[in-house]
Amino acid sequence: MTLIAALLLSVLVALLITENYGYGYWMISRPIFAGPLIGLILGDLQTGLIVGASVELMFMGVLPIGGSVPPNAQIAGIIGTIYAIQADSTALGITLALPIGILAQFLIMLAWNLNIYLVHKSDKAIVDGNTRKMELLHLSGILVFFSVFFVSSFLAIYFGSDFVSRINDALPGWVSGGLEIAAGLLPAIGMAMLLKMMDLKKFWPFFLIGFILSVYLELNVLAVSLLGLGIAAGISVISKSKENTETFTAEDSTSQNEQSLLKKKDLWRVFVRSFFSMASINYERYISLGFGYAMVPALKRLYSDEGEYKSALKRHNEFFNCHPYTANVVLGVAAALEEQKAQQGVITDETIASTKTALMGPLSGIGDSVFKATFMTIFAAIGAGLALNGNILGPIIFIVPNVLLNVLTRYFGVFWGYKFGVQLIAKMKSSDVIQKFVQGATIVGMMVTGAMVVNFVKIELTAEWTSAGKEIMLQELLDQIFPSLLPLVITLLFYFALIKNKKAIYWLMLICFAIGLIGRLLNII
Repeated sequence: MTLIAALLLSVLVALLITENYGYGYWMISRPIFAGPLIGLILGDLQTGLIVGASVELMFMGVLPIGGSVPPNAQIAGIIGTIYAIQADSTALGITLALPIGILAQFLIMLAWNLNIYLVHKSDKAIVDGNTRKMELLHLSGILVFFSVFFVSSFLAIYFGSDFVSRINDALPGWVSGGLEIAAGLLPAIGMAMLLKMMDLKKFWPFFLIGFILSVYLELNVLAVSLLGLGIAAGISVISKSKENTETFTAEDSTSQNEQSLLKKKDLWRVFVRSFFSMASINYERYISLGFGYAMVPALKRLYSDEGEYKSALKRHNEFFNCHPYTANVVLGVAAALEEQKAQQGVITDETIASTKTALMGPLSGIGDSVFKATFMTIFAAIGAGLALNGNILGPIIFIVPNVLLNVLTRYFGVFWGYKFGVQLIAKMKSSDVIQKFVQGATIVGMMVTGAMVVNFVKIELTAEWTSAGKEIMLQELLDQIFPSLLPLVITLLFYFALIKNKKAIYWLMLICFAIGLIGRLLNII
């Protein structure tokens, strides 16, 4: 690859990956979408579809929950796709995704640490009342992420592709074949991670139903997910008939004033700015500076006194961490509380701080478990199933619902959070809306995971022998007794390993490679 081509491609890669933190969290850097996009640009869409879908499945259960920084699926999928196309080997691109994803951890950790400096500089800007400087410091986090990803991507693309191609050509057959087997086993780790997160002990019947539907009726992931949705909806309808439902009307609003200080355009500005809330995420205060950045339009409207304005900026630059979608509810509630403080003075700084802290936990749980671990995963599984068959609809089915979720949750979070204040969360809790939604999503997720084990975890035994003049193949014998038994057993074994040891994921990845290489060398897999 030429220098100019490598530079241009590295810019694109850095822009794609930066969205995961710097702007919007649109999911366009996920392997299922970015892989085909890179493949289309490099003239090999099919390889992009296959590698992107495979890496998505591999990292499906590896999610950055809270402040954790796991192996990065985005970088792994993009660079893995580039390597696969350069080396003309999908198996090599998929297997290299693992070490690439692990190395990417350190890049992200570096960016997070660099952003601590921006937060400290913003403290002084707030004291000086220099809002413009504070905003620029926060947005500089985008440049930090872009620079880290650009430099690393360029080094990997310009110097790595030819090297990888030479390695691939020199690999003996048993090694390249072993890597293909490992690529088929790695999705089992993602399935096991999902089973752990979605509480297999409680919801195992739905996992079994999804597995059986896929094995014996040969239904694909999309069909199983639709059946799961129907089952979840049916359970919800039956449970509703046994209890009284509650309604949430505007009368429940915390607003006590007929005349609002905040205008609709102020809340719109808060909404737009929320897409950049993670730009300066760091290990010290996480997205505190992003929260304050989003609140600036509301605070400017509410506080004409410079001292009060500075105090408001300062209290919103304290520790804050929440899923970027559900964090907007806290933004809306905080805006309502700030308005009451500005109008009546009965709301204290401590009240605002404690309210934000109280909402962080449950809203983070909803964002991580429902939106990230379940909603995204279901559409990723459906999209990956199509993409593995070379269907371009795969990445589209994944990206459209996730973009809509991003926009709608942020919009309604701000406007409903402001309108109903803290009673929004209280009402949701008292009416069990969250609990029912999580239960329904888990039922669908469990059934989809059962189907994914059948469709995406690939391992076949090649052992055979002759008895009474008849050739017997071990894999065919197993399929007659219990189809897809090996994928199921391997996934469950991985699940129990993850239950016993949270860090077992690294050992399991090594085990996948060991099984593939040894199995191919001995010609038993």
